[in-house]
Amino acid sequence: MKQQNISIVISLFNEEEGVIHFWNSLKKILVTMPEMSFELIWVNDGSTDGTQALIDDVRKENSLNNIKNIGIEFSKNFGHESAMIAGIDNATGDAIICIDSDGQHPPEEIPKMIEVYNEGNDIVLMQRLQRDDSSYFKKKFSKLFYRIINYLSAIRFEENSTDFFLISNRIKLILASNFRDHNRFIRGFIQSLGFSKSKLLFSAPARTYGESSYSYLSLLKLAFNAIFSFSNKPLRISIFLSVVFILFTMGMMGYTLYTYLYGTTAPSGYNTIIIFMSASFSILFVTLSILSLYFEKLIQEMRKRPIYIIKQKND
Repeated sequence: MKQQNISIVISLFNEEEGVIHFWNSLKKILVTMPEMSFELIWVNDGSTDGTQALIDDVRKENSLNNIKNIGIEFSKNFGHESAMIAGIDNATGDAIICIDSDGQHPPEEIPKMIEVYNEGNDIVLMQRLQRDDSSYFKKKFSKLFYRIINYLSAIRFEENSTDFFLISNRIKLILASNFRDHNRFIRGFIQSLGFSKSKLLFSAPARTYGESSYSYLSLLKLAFNAIFSFSNKPLRISIFLSVVFILFTMGMMGYTLYTYLYGTTAPSGYNTIIIFMSASFSILFVTLSILSLYFEKLIQEMRKRPIYIIKQKND
């Protein structure tokens, strides 16, 4: 029987404090599966600390027969989604697992993921039950995000799904050939493809080393990418607002003409004008903002600039 080859994509940005700890935790799990070979792709997303030197140290450790370490270093920071795409593009395994190195994606879950994959699933989603160090506001933000995107999109996304997932090689080929968007939401892409998929639940432990590079602004940007990648409803909402305002305007015009023709008391002219101008400009700017966001995404895609640039790759 052919030895099964599994690729594991590890994206890193300024993870100097936790690289070795993560490597030891991951290695401890992988050596228990000698019947499989593992290709570990360490993607350094433009780190400015000593992350690259530690990746180089890991690569030099050749005592493990079923593990091969590959290093990819970006020319600059392109973002977490770009790092995952680069790792997936360069993976050669029968299946590819994406995992973060911050310790919040437990390597102990990997054998279960492979088991579920071997049952015939092309996609294995990891759904977070809880996150020990997540703040109250981040939890609320996450719930609100999934509520909004599931309302706006025709696709139903699993709540609390993460960038910890497994895909088969044929899913990788689809992502490589058809999903080259510059505005990416990879966990959404793989859920939109269909195919056989399953999900596993896990609890994310508190981050032990370093600090998260995901600010509220980064989360908001990811949310906008997700919404504008999977839904045209904001455009329809802007049309709806415009229609409502047109009807309101027509009503105001009719009322004004009626009071003028029949001599009844009209509302204060100043107050009416201020309310009318405020409402009209508010709706106008909301509509223009929605259109601007779509135009921005469209222009970025039309430019066809690289999703990532590899400074060096070390097999």
